[in-house]
Amino acid sequence: MDAIEILKSEHKGAKSLMEEIVKSPASKRKQLFEKLMGELETHDRIEEQVFYPAVAANPKSSSLPGADKKAHEAVEAILDTLHALPVDDKTWITQFTSMQKQLLAHVSDEETKYFVLIRTLLSTVELIALGEKMKIAKKQLVKVG
Repeated sequence: MDAIEILKSEHKGAKSLMEEIVKSPASKRKQLFEKLMGELETHDRIEEQVFYPAVAANPKSSSLPGADKKAHEAVEAILDTLHALPVDDKTWITQFTSMQKQLLAHVSDEETKYFVLIRTLLSTVELIALGEKMKIAKKQLVKVG
């Protein structure tokens, strides 16, 4: 699987998990939220430490902007706030849906603009090789985490 397909697959998984969290009772919400936080943390680290640096290092795509660090930081800040609140707090679900909207807007931007452009600049072989590097990095992160 190439690097972009890996990231899009993870985006799809996060979207599904967020939808499940919104529909779930508070008793199940905490466990699902913890899972989401772990997956998003791993995903962001792979993007920031492997994917975007590799894109920037490639002469064909080096002129592209890097990761949207501000979008990642904004989502991380809301996740930290949510993590500190009890899931049955009145404001929890409101804050969660706000974070969900921000995250989905970021994902849409990545998938419809950035990934499309990268796919035109990098070959299938390059994207598959990058995907392999991402899989290895993810295994290492999951072992450590």
